[in-house]
Amino acid sequence: MKPYIELKGASGAVYRYKLADNGDPATTIAGNYVYLDSKGTVVFAGEANNLVDAKNRWSEAYARHGATWLYTRLNVSGASRADEYSDIVIALQPVMNKSI
Repeated sequence: MKPYIELKGASGAVYRYKLADNGDPATTIAGNYVYLDSKGTVVFAGEANNLVDAKNRWSEAYARHGATWLYTRLNVSGASRADEYSDIVIALQPVMNKSI
């Protein structure tokens, strides 16, 4: 899998996400994250005040939607994190975000 991916939001903005080695965000900094399946489809997008929390729904994503990869993007500002999250979810409509 690629070490970085770029996701385009509904606004047209492009966001660069970094692969979390071994599925571990390895940081307690705030940010956004996505789970991808083996085809590279985003199955879940999230935001967290602490990226350690990026694993909270991993078991469900893996079992129900074949999540294979976790990518993160550091983003300390709460407002920009929320805007980015919304932009990505509107554009990509991840299957797990539809039920939230």
